[in-house]
Amino acid sequence: MRYPDHVQLQLVVSGNKYTGAAAAAEHACRALHAAGTEARLIFVAGNNLERRLRGFAWAEPSLRKERRPADLRFNLAVLRSAATDANVVICHLPHDHFLCAMAGIHRVTPLVRCFRNPHHLRRDPFHRRLNSRLSGALAANPTLAGELGRCLPPATLRQWLPVPLEERFRPGADGTRWRVSLGVPAGAPVLGMVGKVAPGRGFDVLLQTAAALGDDVHVLVVGHGEARPSLEALANRLGLEGRVHWAGYQERALPELYATMDTVLFAAAGSDHGHRMISEAQGCGRPVVAADLPGVASLIQDGVSGRIADATPAALAEAAAPLLRTPELARTVGRAASQVAEMRRFTVVGTRLRAFLGEVIG
Repeated sequence: MRYPDHVQLQLVVSGNKYTGAAAAAEHACRALHAAGTEARLIFVAGNNLERRLRGFAWAEPSLRKERRPADLRFNLAVLRSAATDANVVICHLPHDHFLCAMAGIHRVTPLVRCFRNPHHLRRDPFHRRLNSRLSGALAANPTLAGELGRCLPPATLRQWLPVPLEERFRPGADGTRWRVSLGVPAGAPVLGMVGKVAPGRGFDVLLQTAAALGDDVHVLVVGHGEARPSLEALANRLGLEGRVHWAGYQERALPELYATMDTVLFAAAGSDHGHRMISEAQGCGRPVVAADLPGVASLIQDGVSGRIADATPAALAEAAAPLLRTPELARTVGRAASQVAEMRRFTVVGTRLRAFLGEVIG
């Protein structure tokens, strides 16, 4: 097997915001660096994505937002130039994939697509032709990887990789400051979730689960979005007044906020289906109760490193109750979770990705 020492990671998007796909591309790049492989990330200049990646020599805002045909021609030229210096190219979105095919990347170097959403597994003639340009495919979870065969040529190499876990997500963070600032009573059990506060992201299930757990359980919501007003109304109808705490969008303070939660609930898949929140919470040593969704079982061993239950408030409440009521059990499950999460650190994931790319190149 030929292990690559240089990889060209492409993120080509019609926008320039820090989204789930942008996070996946950034983390894949950092994982390869941790495994000793040079990688570059190419993305659209402007907005918070460029601000987030400013200062990293491997991050290049060399693409333009495509507002007119000249921008498209410019981006295709950038991609062709980048491909001549790379021994493999990875794309992360349908638009990335389409641009790379238009640029003829597959004629210059192997092209790999990262699939992170089941809606992207399309079988129509256009996408079958587009997928025929791929030498390899990555998936966000093993269930998704198993479904890749429906839309890819049989010879396409396939692999799944977990979301790489940042070093800052480790046990030992202190959530006391956040409990005080949010007004959580001392000793009150806290059930929490992190994510975009939008319809379909499971925050309604979080509130319903908390209501089923009793009148002493408090709720911590970390994130922002358009669904907050309707969720506040739902909380009032459920009798949760004064027990729901909104931390808003947070990034740097996430380890402390996870430490504020006695149990973390995962009720719905996010946009990338890599279930990032589960790994972050586990890395911080927090017990996670997760809905039985595709890919969850690859991250949680039910009853050992967390709990998996049907995606209903009643079932999730039944699974969460022992963890919220028995601190020693929560600590035991949290320790097991943090040990499991070590297999998702950047160096480990980067080594797996490097080995897969070696197979593709070979």
